[in-house]
Amino acid sequence: MSRHNKLRCPARKNERGDAQAQFFGVLAVVAIIGFILFKILPVYWREQNVKNELAELARKHAIGAKGFITEKELETQWSKISNEFQVPEDAKFTLKRQGGKVILNVQYTEPINFFVYTYNWEVNAEASDATGRY
Repeated sequence: MSRHNKLRCPARKNERGDAQAQFFGVLAVVAIIGFILFKILPVYWREQNVKNELAELARKHAIGAKGFITEKELETQWSKISNEFQVPEDAKFTLKRQGGKVILNVQYTEPINFFVYTYNWEVNAEASDATGRY
């Protein structure tokens, strides 16, 4: 046996199982990240859909009635959107008419429950459209 192999062998004995420990460490990190994404992505997806529907609602009212839609009609359409995307019932929907604009705003908090911590996801969606340009 060469001198080189004799020097390398004793050091290699201390490394047994090191790759396996690294594998389980990486696997644990990937599992934690996957769990967090599994919990956050549906809430984020709902928020983006609510923002898109709110912008579409503002655009439709600016086109269709040039800003003369009643607040009850807007609130009825908002309740349909909130039911479709499971927005919490305590969501605050406001409508402002400012000059030639319709401004819609929705604020709510959606809790994301992790095993040891509950994160409150704040949503503040605003959409506006000018009524006179159509």
